[in-house]
Amino acid sequence: ERVYLIRRGAVRLSRVYESGEEITVALLRENSLFGVLSLLTGHRSDRFYHAIAFTRVEMITAPANSVLRAIEEDASVGLLLLQGLSSRILQTETMIETLTHRDMSSRLVSFLMVLCRDFGVAGEKGITIDLRLS
Repeated sequence: ERVYLIRRGAVRLSRVYESGEEITVALLRENSLFGVLSLLTGHRSDRFYHAIAFTRVEMITAPANSVLRAIEEDASVGLLLLQGLSSRILQTETMIETLTHRDMSSRLVSFLMVLCRDFGVAGEKGITIDLRLS
């Protein structure tokens, strides 16, 4: 029932399924949004997610009804929300493409390329991905 905007840092968004298996659904970085499903559907979602910080994180959070009022009062707020959601959709499509590679080594290389692009820091010896992943 809240909308979250990551101002600084990296967050892993995951879902725990009835089988008990936890699946990562998104790796979020600065200026990423989450918690907007209930805002868009108009009712509380039956999907529950875990957000785990990979790094030190600064977030802005607001009740969904306050965000809706802000959108009604100022169309530019809605445009910003749409841009954030579009970015998440593109990230999801990239992840689907990565997971559809046939062999494990191809999936791993594709995933590392995505991590380099989204979270990598260029240095003298190459690109560092400063996230604790398993």
